Amino acid sequence: MKKCPDCGMVIANQAIRCPKCKFNFAESSDTSGVAVPAEAAAVSAAATGVASAPKGGAGIMPMVDVTASNVDELYNQLKAAVVKRKTEFDHFIDFLENRTNWLSAPAELEGPLAIEKGLLIRSVAVTKQLLRIKDTIMPQLDEESAIIIGLFHDVGKVGIEGKPYFLVKEATSTSAASALGLSFSTRISATPDTAAKNSYSINPKLVHMQIGVRSLYLVSQYMLLSDDEAQAISYASEVAALSGNLSPYTLILKTAIDLQTTVYENADTVANYSFTVIEPK
Repeated sequence: MKKCPDCGMVIANQAIRCPKCKFNFAESSDTSGVAVPAEAAAVSAAATGVASAPKGGAGIMPMVDVTASNVDELYNQLKAAVVKRKTEFDHFIDFLENRTNWLSAPAELEGPLAIEKGLLIRSVAVTKQLLRIKDTIMPQLDEESAIIIGLFHDVGKVGIEGKPYFLVKEATSTSAASALGLSFSTRISATPDTAAKNSYSINPKLVHMQIGVRSLYLVSQYMLLSDDEAQAISYASEVAALSGNLSPYTLILKTAIDLQTTVYENADTVANYSFTVIEPK
């Protein structure tokens, strides 16, 4: 056990922040010498596609295309960049990866990311969008906060333990889909040799709630969030419910989501408007 230097409350050694006064042990002088994992340095490349930002930090870097083939590597780089809240973050990640379908769930019922790993692809891509634009339009946003709200804003789509949000209905072959006049973006979805695309339905056994609310419900069981982070996770995809009372965190996350879903997941938009996307090697 350890004692909070601000309020004197006795808490567990592994606690990152005091639950009473919110003192952050990771940012105190006692932990100033904590080494940042070498992998964390790769977060800039994960976000922008280059090893380092340009001098002066001017400009917004092009996106790296997130695909089924490179999402795991980019996801691991983002995880390694969380240091100050590593203990609680790792506990939540362990829950997601081992007790839910976080690593395989689709992002939607229909569309280019209605595929296995679709949710992870979009979550990583939105986080990358957030990291690449935050230093230009909101430098006050802490990088770890950006990673947490970016990765977990849609995590409610895993459902709950034992009850996934999406259920697989059936598999349709690519050739059959083509015969029906359907097309799916291979740029963001899966590898070219993908043989089948699943069809999904929403699990009727889950208690109904908005995805943002379920996301906050899951995250808050493992992580202590600020008010701004909580609003961003809950409402970035449903900002109309806030009647204009958006936190800056919510506003910038919504911007990242809109960029990803309306621009970078649409190959025609990227091509027609000359949005730069770095293709994975």
